[in-house]
Amino acid sequence: MKVTFQPLRSAMMLGLVITASLVSGCDFKAKVDIEEGGTVAFIEPVIRTPIAGRPTAGYFGYERSYNTTDQIIAVASPAFKRVEMHDSVTEGGMKKMVKLDTLDLPAKSSIKFAPGGKHLMLFEPTKELKGGDQIKVTFVFAEQSPMVVTFDVRDVVPVTGIQETMDHGSMDHGAMGHGDKKP
Repeated sequence: MKVTFQPLRSAMMLGLVITASLVSGCDFKAKVDIEEGGTVAFIEPVIRTPIAGRPTAGYFGYERSYNTTDQIIAVASPAFKRVEMHDSVTEGGMKKMVKLDTLDLPAKSSIKFAPGGKHLMLFEPTKELKGGDQIKVTFVFAEQSPMVVTFDVRDVVPVTGIQETMDHGSMDHGAMGHGDKKP
């Protein structure tokens, strides 16, 4: 079934998905077989422990074995008032963050959400979160059914498994306001 992106329809669908996931306790973590023809894996999904009054960041690896493409068209969590996808890009020798409204998922690919690159931005936690907590994040796709993934909340984000090969130099992630670095 193909779903075309329609903002109102997607917002309504996302609301239903979040409600259903809260009621049913539905959880997808690690490798998941979806329908026919492939698997999707969310690897090491972690969220940095939020600092009061500041957004925080989420990281994970994503692997897709399908022969077809897809897109992430929305991300949400009942633990935060707003979740966005961002990418860190260099323009004029300066790093800056740009919001990603959608993210293309090529066939048979992997994408890393890691410090200094693509990452989730999570704004305004709905309750106090501490290291060791787990939260659910819903990913809405253009082609496949939404998925609810459990993220671990950690004080220190591991660099193995999801680290992109990227020169961070002396960049201060905290100055970018996305919570990668505690003050």
